[in-house]
Amino acid sequence: LFARYRRLARGLDLGLDAATGSRRAGAAPGERAGVVTVVCGTDLSDSAARAARVAAAIARRLGRGLSLVRVRAADEPDGGTTSLDAVAGALREEFGIEVTPMTEAGAPDEALVGLASKLQARLLVVGPIGARKQSRWTLGSVAERVAQTSSVPVLVVRDGSKLEAWARGDGALRVMVGVELTTESQAALAWARGLEVIGPSELLVAQIVWPADEHNRAGLAAPIPLDHLRPELEQSLRSRLEEWASIGQASGRAAFMVKPGWGRVDSHLMLLAEESNVDLLVVGTHQRAGIARLWQGSVSRSVLHGAPMSVACIPLPP
Repeated sequence: LFARYRRLARGLDLGLDAATGSRRAGAAPGERAGVVTVVCGTDLSDSAARAARVAAAIARRLGRGLSLVRVRAADEPDGGTTSLDAVAGALREEFGIEVTPMTEAGAPDEALVGLASKLQARLLVVGPIGARKQSRWTLGSVAERVAQTSSVPVLVVRDGSKLEAWARGDGALRVMVGVELTTESQAALAWARGLEVIGPSELLVAQIVWPADEHNRAGLAAPIPLDHLRPELEQSLRSRLEEWASIGQASGRAAFMVKPGWGRVDSHLMLLAEESNVDLLVVGTHQRAGIARLWQGSVSRSVLHGAPMSVACIPLPP
């Protein structure tokens, strides 16, 4: 199991040594400038411009290049190239990195996911809005569909100023990882720990639990409190979470929190993230498709839809 999670951290490589958590020799910013690590989708809107600046700042910090991608409908004239080139040129001049403007045809989510995989990108960055012609059975925005199908970690940028400042080295990023005790959450936690390669971060690992189940599992007699966990149970669950979080993970400081929640997990995660004043909420993705998402739901999709802060959705590495 330990070796499995070591491989997960290595698969989510951002220049971090999976065993020690330190920057790997040869991974310093600037060494491999021009090699694509970050792909950013744009529709040339204001929200896309904020996402592009964050993507450029991260690419610069990693010493890699940025592919700036505009996707047009298959039946749409190939316009907007001049504007895309101008945006790419401005980013290139300001951030001092290689920025490659690209235009693809097709559905935005499919084109972005396919290109990121083809380029072996380490990160796919998008804004929170976007649309495409869709049937009644197509769910969600472009950002939601990208996150549900991408084999590459997806960063959906809402407040770009905080992420950009952090990537430029101006202050720590407050990051919360919403976890279940699953392989998908281990992947999300490994990725979040790797953000230290880009800049300092303050990490909170949070789990929402169903109070009735946890009290019954611990053999605690009724009555069950509705709005909190009994102190001895909360301590036990926090210790379990800390032990789980240490499996195969690089060392590093983190705060741990177990909170009770009745109803939807995603609603409690978003509320806790707001109360904790985090800048980035990180979740793992199950990548359920089609009708499975209708019946089983998706915490990551709901968080993307409702969270006021930026969100990162992390798949299991291929």
